Amino acid sequence: METVAASSLLIVGLVIAVGILLTLLVQSNKKLQKNNEETKSIKDICNTFIDSYETVVYLKDEQLNYRFINKAAEPYYHKSVTEIIAQDDQRLDTEAFGPAIIETDQQVIESGKTTEYEEKHKNRIYKIKKFPVKIRENRIGVGAFIREITDEEKLIKKQERVLFRNKILVNVLSKNFRNDKKQLDYVLHEALKLTDSSIGYICFYDEKKQQFTLNAWSKGLIKGAEIVEPKLTYPLEEAGSWGEAVRFRKPVILNNDGTKPSSEQELPGGQKVSGNFIAIPIFIDERIKAVVGFAGKEDHYSDNDVYEITVLMNGVLTNVERRIIQKKLFEERSKYFQTLISIGDGVMVVDPAGKIEMLNKVAQNLTGWTNEEAKGKHYTKVFVLSHEDQRQEIQDPIEMAMATDQTQELKNHAVLTAKDGSLFHLEDSAAPIKNEKGETIGIVLVFRDVSEKKQQREKIEYLSFHDALTGLYNRRFLEAELLRLDTERNLPISIIMGDVNGLKLTNDIFGHAHGDIFLKKIADVMRKICRADDIIARWGGDEFVILLPKTTIEQAKQIKKRIKTEFARDGVKVIKGNISLGCDVKTAMEQSIVECLESAEEKMYAVKILERDDFKSTTLDSIITTLQSDSPQEEEHALRVSQWCHDLGVTMELPHVKIKRLKLAGYFHDIGKIVLHKDLLVENSDHSEEELTEIKKHPIMGYRILNAFDDTMSLADAVLHHHERWDGSGYPKGLKGEEIPFLARVVAVVSCYDRLTSAEEGEKLGSNQNPLIHLEKMEGQFDPEIKREFINMIKNLPS
Repeated sequence: METVAASSLLIVGLVIAVGILLTLLVQSNKKLQKNNEETKSIKDICNTFIDSYETVVYLKDEQLNYRFINKAAEPYYHKSVTEIIAQDDQRLDTEAFGPAIIETDQQVIESGKTTEYEEKHKNRIYKIKKFPVKIRENRIGVGAFIREITDEEKLIKKQERVLFRNKILVNVLSKNFRNDKKQLDYVLHEALKLTDSSIGYICFYDEKKQQFTLNAWSKGLIKGAEIVEPKLTYPLEEAGSWGEAVRFRKPVILNNDGTKPSSEQELPGGQKVSGNFIAIPIFIDERIKAVVGFAGKEDHYSDNDVYEITVLMNGVLTNVERRIIQKKLFEERSKYFQTLISIGDGVMVVDPAGKIEMLNKVAQNLTGWTNEEAKGKHYTKVFVLSHEDQRQEIQDPIEMAMATDQTQELKNHAVLTAKDGSLFHLEDSAAPIKNEKGETIGIVLVFRDVSEKKQQREKIEYLSFHDALTGLYNRRFLEAELLRLDTERNLPISIIMGDVNGLKLTNDIFGHAHGDIFLKKIADVMRKICRADDIIARWGGDEFVILLPKTTIEQAKQIKKRIKTEFARDGVKVIKGNISLGCDVKTAMEQSIVECLESAEEKMYAVKILERDDFKSTTLDSIITTLQSDSPQEEEHALRVSQWCHDLGVTMELPHVKIKRLKLAGYFHDIGKIVLHKDLLVENSDHSEEELTEIKKHPIMGYRILNAFDDTMSLADAVLHHHERWDGSGYPKGLKGEEIPFLARVVAVVSCYDRLTSAEEGEKLGSNQNPLIHLEKMEGQFDPEIKREFINMIKNLPS
């Protein structure tokens, strides 16, 4: 009995143990499943982040098959991620980032070392970092980060070009060259490097003779120039493409787009070159003084090349001209004394004691002293120089010329204070005057007023970063500021993007001058609402962007609301101020400032779609209300014409939909008169030809207005042609017969009859002439069938 009991207990114990074990296994399995789900979730999140990264990221195994790659790679490989995974570059048959991609992958795996390099491929530049990745035991793959830096390199290269150009100018103006030829050879040599060209030349141009003189050329431009004296002068008519710069008085840029063989260009000296070519006229005082040409650049020539070379050569030629003047003054001071008096620059001659001997007319005008008043006075009392920055001192060129017995040029930033207190920015140089023995007997100072030139330079600098119409920053400046301000200390950075509603309608109805006023008004509103440190820019035609450093999204929304409210109080003519605005914020450095801008733009367009119908409806109501307010008789005329059009449509048994359109066409037919002055809305025959021409524009204006709104677009043709005549004598297109839309033919008859029944027209007809009889006698103007139907309808109306 005890044995049976013991056996039973043992069995029960085993059952319990098995049950506990099964429970533990179930719990363990659930925990493992949960861990797998969490791992998958984390992996999905990681993939999402990596896919949103603009840099290409990939992982290859030891066979260089892709194990992982993010979506940023798809545009480069022209394949989806799924198509790329498990493939190698040879099977993909692509060189997305250059031919060295496989070789460097293999080097990283073999060396086990990280490598970084830049790769230029198909006019794009990539910064590539590759590193070994341990996949499993004894298996090494390669990982890579690939970032495109083409735009960054272009910006750096542009800045380097500006610095290089300035360095050339400094060297040209500071170095002593044996002659002008040496100076121009130096300039051309440096300009070739500045423009990345292999061939170049500098030709002076004489506008009177219409003749080029070749002054400097690159090696190999003229074959045999080392042996035989080359041809240096060329009449304009013999100049090929490079002469177009003079004929059209503007730069000539010929770039080969690669789609077809490039044509050959003949250069001075007869050499023919193919490929990219540029010729730039250099103006001084609105006259072409030289033409500079370059060829052999791998990339396309651009407006930036034109700007850089123009600035450089203007400085060089100005310096050359000034040195020529100084040389003539030095060599033939007596012979050319009258030239000194009449020269376009100011000229002052002082003796060794510093007393003035002569001022020419220009010098007298600039200093405010007459020649008689200045003679015998120390030059410092007449020629009062200072630095434009009052905290700095200016070097006296006359004093320096006396001390060194050498020609001295005035440093930049010199300001002349005239006798009456007027200020002039100057460029000048002082040279010793020598006698036959080589002794210095005085100093001649040549100076010119460059105030306007300085203002133009400042204006050019201003316009390079500002919108000429509104005075706001332009897109180029904002894009640079986006990068500059994209720092942690400026977080949060909010961006507002706006699109002005009604600009096209304003331009179409009232002209671009009023559209410009519209843009200026929204610019003024933004300036008024925003803070001093905020960046406001005109992004495009009717788009604006506001960059708000250290601004939360809540603050940005308040600014957005204030701009919209303030602009709504303004407008142009009948078009009320309305702007659709969207905003977003960058709160962490991991976020992309460009994506933030794009998000603000998307929100702005979403708002624009929602507001579009309300704005259009409000604008159309405003146009109608304003016209009727300016001319109550126009309102009455529109209502009567609309009703008679409806009645005639019923009489003619037209379809219901057509009757409805006919009634609306009658109501809107003169809506284009909103552009007319109030005086022109009065019906009379005393209008001038000029006024009649303005009045005849109203069908076109009405057509533009109705075409701007979805609900009235179908009525636009009827309004445009309601002054056309059956015999073709109408306007604006001179259509005739059934070329004129049916609705327009009906409105023409009804509108004419209503005008005949008005008080003014009634007086003209006289008491003996019935309007209906007069309409019946108007042959050739209206559709005979429609006119007959209308007359019968009117006759059958109850008296």
